[in-house]
Amino acid sequence: MNPFLKTYRLALTPLSPIHIGCGEDFEPTNYVIDDGILYGFDPSRAVLSDLQKSKLMDAANRASLQAIQRFFKDNAQNFKAQADVLIPVSSGVAQAYEQRIGRAANIEASGNSVFNQLFIERTSYTGTARLPYMPGSSLKGAIRTAIVDDLNRGQPAQYDERDRRGAVKSDMVERRLLKGDFASSPLRLLKISDLMPANGHEPARRVLYGVNRKKRQVIKDGQELQPKGIAARKECILHGQYRAFVADAVLPQLQAHHTGKDTPAPELRPTDLRRIASQSNTYNQTRLQRELAVLDGRGLVNPAWKQSLEKLLAGDLGAQLRAGDAFLIRLGRYGGAESKTLSGEGVAQIKIMGARVDGKQQSTMEGTTKTVWLAAETESDQKHLLPFGWAVVEIDPQGDLPPLQAWCAAESKGRPDMAGLRQKFEAEKAAAATRRLEIQAETAAREAAKRAEQEATVQRAQALASMSPRGQLTETLRQKCEELDARITGGNFKKQTPDAGKAGLYQEATRLVKTALELNDWSASDKLTLVEMLESWLPKVVGPWDAKEQRKKLKFAALRGTL
Repeated sequence: MNPFLKTYRLALTPLSPIHIGCGEDFEPTNYVIDDGILYGFDPSRAVLSDLQKSKLMDAANRASLQAIQRFFKDNAQNFKAQADVLIPVSSGVAQAYEQRIGRAANIEASGNSVFNQLFIERTSYTGTARLPYMPGSSLKGAIRTAIVDDLNRGQPAQYDERDRRGAVKSDMVERRLLKGDFASSPLRLLKISDLMPANGHEPARRVLYGVNRKKRQVIKDGQELQPKGIAARKECILHGQYRAFVADAVLPQLQAHHTGKDTPAPELRPTDLRRIASQSNTYNQTRLQRELAVLDGRGLVNPAWKQSLEKLLAGDLGAQLRAGDAFLIRLGRYGGAESKTLSGEGVAQIKIMGARVDGKQQSTMEGTTKTVWLAAETESDQKHLLPFGWAVVEIDPQGDLPPLQAWCAAESKGRPDMAGLRQKFEAEKAAAATRRLEIQAETAAREAAKRAEQEATVQRAQALASMSPRGQLTETLRQKCEELDARITGGNFKKQTPDAGKAGLYQEATRLVKTALELNDWSASDKLTLVEMLESWLPKVVGPWDAKEQRKKLKFAALRGTL
């Protein structure tokens, strides 16, 4: 054991949906939704038939977003087989996909159609396994705010820490409280690894809506005003997953080192993660209670979730928090500006955007936000919403925590059986692989047949060119018979009737026989070649065929010179 390093094992349990973005989106050209499951794929890996390729190329050439979206939707089975990620989606997201994919959202005054983009923001994920994880920097950033808030103890910002409008310059406040910049910050001593899925298991996730709701009801003309924020689709790590993520935290022990300008001030150096846990709990428990009260007062929060969480925090988990063996934290997007600002009158400065006046966007600096972003199953849900980003982190957990375990089991009940879905998917993927091989074989066969036909055409042309003019007439008719025979064999054509009065191969044969017998430039050899060809090919393409009768009608004996 290194005496200068103190290492802790962290186990994180999400208490509400968490979204930590990675700057990537699912788009309708790299995902399809089928039976409530999003299948994410690389479209370049899909194997398409010639007809499908033609349709996609046509849509691309026309630059038709509508046609492109519809193509991926209509050919979902082809693309599903290439999926490297499967994610359940909310009922609202699935319904919106079915209703809006490939359809115009509205028509502009210019007449141009505006299409639904249907982007879905991805959460952070690992490389090849595509498993969600939480960057250690996100956890450390949330801890940092709590530590700075504890140091400030609600004191107002100093005069030189405000701009001309009176707004607080938070970076200057932090620099004063931490007694230095990044190089000398005590937070630099805390090292936290990325929070990875425990035991390599796939954490449960779901595509949910992020919806904006007003904290206080506003009525105008008898109608409740709704925020202007557009509902966003987010891939979220779901709550109710017992110790789903793990990480290591390391604290160097530098108490004896007091020199060096880049060394954090001795009195600020963190020496025990449990002290930091206490700071985080003081900061976050107050904010959680306040948020739940606001949401409950507006009737927005899911009441069953709220009651069960409050009961959990009041019991054994609360005792863990008070002892510093665990800490409450808020991570990711939509955690609210209040979870990233300092406490105290006039300290928290949140920019609130207002209306445009004379073409300029107006804004004010206030202590709290006017709206809150919440996780929802549908865009219109007003009563069963959850806040984003809450989690509990246990420090060096010893044994299980049954109340938390039971709470997770209850919250996760009814979720899709991803193991069963993956088993079914792998079977479909295997079938698709077989089909892909069949398509490749069919394509190869067609190409081989095409090459053979091209070669045969060349050979026929060469053979024809080497013949006498009479021989060319015989060969030309033979080739026509051969082509019709191929079509008859393929089931696309029937045999022609042996009627010299009807246009067709029989009539051509009759005329050619007459020419051969009447003209003196047909040699005995040319006539014999003609009659042997007719005896061989006409029965294949003309029917019914009476050999005795047709020999007489076509004067085969005369051609042979046996009369």
